[in-house]
Formats: sequence, C-alpha cells, structure tokens
Amino acid sequence: MLALPLSAGPALAAEQGPANEPLGSPQDAVRTFLDAMNACREGEAGALDHAVACLQLDDLPAAEQASTGAQYARQLFDILDRATVNLDDLPRDVPEGTGEVRLTVRPADTDDPAFAVAVCRGDDGRWRVASDTLRRIPAYCASLEDAPSPESENSGNPALRSPRDTMRTFLEGMSRWDDGGEEEALAALDLSGVEESVRIDKGREAALYLKRILLRDGKVTYQAIHNDPAGPPYTHLKHRAGSIVIAPVTDEETGAVDWKFTAETVENIVGIYDAVKGEFAPGAEAGAGEPVILSIMVRDWIDARFPVLLKRAVLLENWQWLGLFVVILLGMAASRAIAYVLIAGLRRWFRRERMSLDIELEKDFVRPIRIALMAWVWFLALKTLYLPAHTLYYLRVAAATVSAAGGVWAFYRLVDILGQYLSERAARTENKFDDILVPLVTRSLKVFIATFGVVFVAEIAGFKPTSVLAGLGLGGLAFALAAKDTLSNVFGSLTILLDRPFQIGDWIIVGDVEGSVETVGIRSTRVRTFYNSLITVPNSQLINATVDNMGARRFRRISTKIAVTYDTPPEKIEAFCEGIRELIRRHPYTRKDYFHVWLNEFAAASLNILLYCFHEAPDWSTELRERHRLYLDIIRLAKRLGVEFAFPTQTLYVRQDSVPAAAFAAATPGKALVLGKEEAARIVDEFLGGPDRPPPPPVTFESPPVPADAPADTDTKRGSVDSEDA
Repeated sequence: MLALPLSAGPALAAEQGPANEPLGSPQDAVRTFLDAMNACREGEAGALDHAVACLQLDDLPAAEQASTGAQYARQLFDILDRATVNLDDLPRDVPEGTGEVRLTVRPADTDDPAFAVAVCRGDDGRWRVASDTLRRIPAYCASLEDAPSPESENSGNPALRSPRDTMRTFLEGMSRWDDGGEEEALAALDLSGVEESVRIDKGREAALYLKRILLRDGKVTYQAIHNDPAGPPYTHLKHRAGSIVIAPVTDEETGAVDWKFTAETVENIVGIYDAVKGEFAPGAEAGAGEPVILSIMVRDWIDARFPVLLKRAVLLENWQWLGLFVVILLGMAASRAIAYVLIAGLRRWFRRERMSLDIELEKDFVRPIRIALMAWVWFLALKTLYLPAHTLYYLRVAAATVSAAGGVWAFYRLVDILGQYLSERAARTENKFDDILVPLVTRSLKVFIATFGVVFVAEIAGFKPTSVLAGLGLGGLAFALAAKDTLSNVFGSLTILLDRPFQIGDWIIVGDVEGSVETVGIRSTRVRTFYNSLITVPNSQLINATVDNMGARRFRRISTKIAVTYDTPPEKIEAFCEGIRELIRRHPYTRKDYFHVWLNEFAAASLNILLYCFHEAPDWSTELRERHRLYLDIIRLAKRLGVEFAFPTQTLYVRQDSVPAAAFAAATPGKALVLGKEEAARIVDEFLGGPDRPPPPPVTFESPPVPADAPADTDTKRGSVDSEDA
C-alpha cells in the first residue's frame, strides 16, 4: 500500500480491495479524498491521482476519466474546503444492503445553499463519491457566492485566523522546521504561561510532542476542523491526561485575536503524549521527519531502555533526579579541568616574563573561576533534562546568577594578578611615574569591576537596577575620585541639556546672579546681568541650585491698588471699576479669562480698588510697555468719569451742599455700568485704534523710542529700555 505524507494520510492504490481501509467505508472514502487533496495542495506529486480514485467515474469514457475526474476532484474539494465536514456523520460500519450514504455540507458564514454528497458502494465493494453528485458539482459551483473569508473583529495573524488555519500552520511549520518553519510552529502555541527566558526551549519541546500526538494515526484532515474565526474553541483530542484544544487568544498589547493551542495544552502535553504514545499508527512512529531536540532525544532514549525511570517521584521523574546528580558531577569535573588549563597558561606566561606567580593570588583566582565554570556547565546541561517550565526557569536563573557572580569575582582577583605583573614590570624601570600609575590603574579597575559586577549580577538574577545605573554612571565613578569638580561641571551641563531649565536669552535668577543667559558651555554658563556685566556660573552649581526662570513665564502679573477719594460716589466707583474691566477686555496683551477689579479696602485716606490681572508678553520690555499703556488708559478713564485719586495726606473738609454732575444726577447702578463701559470703549477706540486694529508687535530696538503722546494707531514700533537702570 502506498502512503501519503503523515499530514495527508494514507493514499489509495488501484489494486486495493474492499477490505483495505482507504475506501472501506463512506467515512474512509471521504477522509481519503480530503487527505489526498490536502497533499495535492501542498505540492505532492501523484496526490491528485489518489483523490480521483475516490470518485465514481464509470459512466465516463475511459479517455476522459483522468481529465474530467481531476476537474471534479478540484471542484468538490473547493466545496468541502469552504465548509466544516463532520466525518462522524458518515458511518464506518455499514449494514449489508446499504448502497448509498449522503452527507450534507454548507459553506460557513454564507448564504450559499447546502450541498449533498452521496457516497455509494461499487460492485467491487469500495465506497466512492457517487457519479450523480459529480454531475451536480459544476452547476452548484456556478451558484456559489464569491464571498471573502470570514474575519474576526480583531483578527491578528492571518495564518492563525481560525482553528483550521492554526492546525495547518503548525503542521506545515513542523514539516519544514529548519527552513523557517520553527517560528511558524511556535507562533501557533500559547506560550504566555511560560517564563520568557525558557519560552523558546519549552516551546520547541511542546511542539515536537504535539506534532507526534496529532499524527499518531498518520493524518489530520483539516476540513474536519471548523474555520469560523468567531466559532467556539476546537477540541481535537479529549483524554483523561488532558485535552488538545485550539482557542482564541487576545494579545494584551495590540488587542489582536489569534487562534492558538491553549496554554493548558502546552502544559499537559508530555502527560498526553505518554498516555497516547502506544496508539501510533504504522509509519507515524516518533522520530520520522522530526527536528532534533536534545532533551526529547534523551527522554526517548530513557523511555526505550529504562521506561521505569519515567515514573514521577517527588515533583520530577526518576531519570530527571538522576540527571541532576550527573549534571552536578559533570559541572565539578569540567570546572576543575578548565581551571587547570587556565592556571597552566598563566604560569607559563609568568615564566616567559621571568616572573613568579604568587601562590596566594593563584588560589584566590582559582576558587571563583571554578565556581563560575561549574555553574556555567550546569546552566547548559539543565536544558537536556526536560524539566518542567517553572523548575527549569528557577534552576537556570540560579545557575546563571552563580556563574555571573563567580565570573565577576574571578575578574576581580585577576586584577590582582595583573597588578603583580605590572608592578614587577614597573620595578624594573627607572621611571617612578609608572610606580604611581599601576596602583591607580588596578584600584580603578577594581572599582569598575565591582560596580559593573553588582549591576550585571542583579540583571542576571532578574532585578532591574535602573536607579543604580543612573546613580553610579557605570564608568564615571572610576574617574570621579580624581576629577570630581570637572565631572560635576560636566554632569551639570548634561543636566542643563536634559532637563532644559532655561534657554538662551531667558531671564534667570540663580542665587545672587540675575540676568539673561548668553551661552551654555561644558564647564560653565555665562549670564549677562542688567548692569551689562558678564558672570560665569560653574555648571556644578546648577545641579542643586534653585533656578528661577523669569523668561519662561507666559503671563506677567499686575497686582496693585488704585486709591480714590472718600467723597467718590458709589455709582462712580461702579462705573470706574467696570471701565477698568473693559480696558482689560479690550487691551490686546491682557489675559481675558482671569482678572479682578473690585473696591477692596477702606484705607486711612482713600478707598482702595484692587487691580489684579495678567499680561501675556514675550519679554520684559513688552511687559513694561503694556503696563504703561494700561495705566495711562486708567488715568484717562478716571479723568473722564470725574474720579479723583487720593493722596496720603490729611485734609480738612468743610461740608457744603453741592449738586452732583448731570450725567450721574439720576443714574441707577445699571446705567452707571453702561456709562462706564461706553467710556472705556471710547478710550480704547481713541487710543488703540478700535477692535479691528491688530495688536502692536513686541518691542524691538530697530528704531528710536516713540514719544508717549504719539497716536495709538501709528505704524512706528514702540521702543523700551532693556534694564531697570538704563
């Protein structure tokens, strides 16, 4: 009997009889047809002929059977591939006298009509797809909708779109493992429950055992697996040792949904394998076309020769405990051998230089190097024992940590040997500079190795020493003892570049220094004061100093009190306050969303009105100019409303009856507000050019300052001073 590849199933030869399984029942006939067409899709030569042999073509002329049968086979496969073929609906044991069995299929997620596939028994006792079904295929295919493949709402990898796609991706990846298939096969497994450091190793082991289980009877019929991305999880095998299930898995970062073999399947795969390994069909035994994985090779060797060692005792199998003991002995032996070779090389080097290696330094170096090498051998050998994921993870982390710590310790002691060598070389020279340099170099190397070693070992052990790296700088500490001030200035410049507390041209205050920043160098920052002097500030002072960046202000605050005389009527105060508010609303540089103008205080000689507002000015000169313009408009408003400012003097008043101004004789509070707003609007229109006038630009020094009594709508740019004393 010819055989198709394991992923396709057994083939059909022309000389097979009724008792042969491929066509021995309706279920076997349909399964054989699907497996042959799947093999044809994968490019296997001769597979199409095996599929045609599953069709009843007796009513066709012999010359047309091959070509027409191939066309029928492709069309029938396309129909079945769109649907989920439940092979259990077809019997394997057919009563005598039954000549035909029908299977109805419907393409998934479409409105296409159902299609009935009739399987009939021939005169030779074989079951084949009936000829009347074949004749109906062309008309049915013409009626099919050309609908796109169903997609899930958050589809991820197209190769893992549905259980059928996942199964095909996994098995095809396993079949070409060394040709890029490993990544595809592992992508079909949900390895989220396995620690990242051992995920690849455990994934490879699980993939190989899973492939053996899936092909235990020599084939997987993909069309028997549903291809609905929104369908239920698919259970391929249900066993007391565990189940093989394909279910949707959501990526936590992207939200994409892929169908994968579940984490529970991966976790229980070795137990499932041990439970079903006796059910392998001929030709599907372990080892046929498999990738080479050392841990499984060792376990298979133990299983073939000493199966009793596979029994579990106290968390691990017997052979694994024995393997741990062997690994420990192997690590101890290998470390002694490698350390002996290293020490022999060091001794030969010293003899060649006509020096003698200190015996104590040699012992101090040998001890840690043996520990590092022994743990390193353990780290490599543990992966051959097929340990559980958590056990392998912790043992390998422990071995890696011990190996890293021993390596750092060995390098630290190696510096002493290097120091002895350099000291003896320096003693042979007349120059005394190298006698001072050698201790400095060895001490610096020790500091560097110790600092790097702490961070390195912590990283290997699973800690994230980010704060240690930031604090020590990994290389800066070795030089900080000799160049503390210089390095402080360099770090200060890095602080300025990274934190950007100010920029060129900003007005800053640092301690007693106040002025505009001109340049920022590696060692110092230069500040131009308002007295036009230049101050150099070491950057080291900027690390801990408080920097007040006045130039970074978006708004410049105005907080003052306007004192008016006590004889000012309330209506005038209302009008005056509302007029000031309107000035703030209409001035181009004032902040419109937050200001306060209220009668706030009964002082000794005046009624005080609080003026609290902000200017949005790009620099100090523009701030002074806009404050000047606002104050002038307030004075004009007071003059027009008849409001008098109070002085800090004592005045003797002689009461006389007087008549109030005509405009306020019968004014109500509401009318007073309107009058104040109207007067404020007239002032702004008169001195700023109206609401449609663009705001004046910031102060520049390209032209002489404009006189204060110049028209507000002039195109001449206003000037200002740049310092308080200019």
